[in-house]
Amino acid sequence: MNFEYDEDRAYFAALLCGGDATVLEARYGHCFDFRSPETKRAEFNRLRSRLLSQLLKQPGRKCMLQFPDFCEGNETLEVDHLIPLSSNVLNKTLRHLKAAKGKKVQTQSFGSNHPDNLILACTRCNAFKKNRMPDAGLLVRVHAAKSQKPI
Repeated sequence: MNFEYDEDRAYFAALLCGGDATVLEARYGHCFDFRSPETKRAEFNRLRSRLLSQLLKQPGRKCMLQFPDFCEGNETLEVDHLIPLSSNVLNKTLRHLKAAKGKKVQTQSFGSNHPDNLILACTRCNAFKKNRMPDAGLLVRVHAAKSQKPI
């Protein structure tokens, strides 16, 4: 995997696999795609209905995000990317970049359209998550929902 910055690789290794970058590449490499966000979004828009249909066929058809105060459960489910297609979060938090006046901090391309990076989310949870990176609690909820085991 070709992360632009070593600290990004370390961030995702810590988040997803206890800091082991080898495990990150072996187990989660397909969840990352560093092509332009526009290219990935166009691809996702072409595949969205098929991907949603595939996710809805899996057991446990419910919102996998389950944000308190937002979640609608299994009402109006949508496809969401667990690792967002693009985000400026790491540029803000790891590199402490500041936006130029009237601009946003530059985004980076991360997540893929691979089925392992896709989850079901209710409309409200999907809107709340936006391009946020998952945290440990969210990863536990998603893993539990995908494996159909209680948290």
